[in-house]
Amino acid sequence: MRIYLPLILCLIAFTSSAQDQMYDICPMKVGESIPDSLTVTNDQGEKQSFNELTSGKSIVIFYRGGWCPYCTRHLAQLQKVQKEITKLGFKVIAITPDRFDSLYVSYDKGGNDFTIYSDSKLEVINSFGLGWKIDSANYIKYRDSYGMNTEDWTGEKHHVLPVPAVYVVDNGIIQYNYVNPKYSTRLSSDVLLAMLKSLD
Repeated sequence: MRIYLPLILCLIAFTSSAQDQMYDICPMKVGESIPDSLTVTNDQGEKQSFNELTSGKSIVIFYRGGWCPYCTRHLAQLQKVQKEITKLGFKVIAITPDRFDSLYVSYDKGGNDFTIYSDSKLEVINSFGLGWKIDSANYIKYRDSYGMNTEDWTGEKHHVLPVPAVYVVDNGIIQYNYVNPKYSTRLSSDVLLAMLKSLD
């Protein structure tokens, strides 16, 4: 059974008034297949096939980085229901643009035991249509006011972050997605569990 939710199918020049930022994204939708030959990097700097990692039943969490408190809190909340998720036959992987040698920050802050991968080259993030480019004004604001320099965290100069998202994938086919440009609002673990149970 697939759940088709009219969440955010395609966001073109979406403005979040609360955060005064512009987003131009078009996320992958329910029923679509993950592109072939995508790779991510583990915390040892080793390239791995994203398609192999998401074979079977998988939950893919896209988050902005270990520097983001909303992201690390979300990972910690998901950790609390990890056993229930596993019993339902799903594995959880998390994707961030942080470079591979910064992934330990997410592990330390999130307290999780599911696997986190670096996508600093944006191979998977852009394939899912989630990448948005920080404009110059916001890049300077993040860097100078918040001490968050995306170039330091990603090791790249693309200044791109993913819109936070949760995808449920079964054998390469998207069964469910939650994509919300308001980065302070995340999918609750209770809603996720209820949705996973309905897929049986």
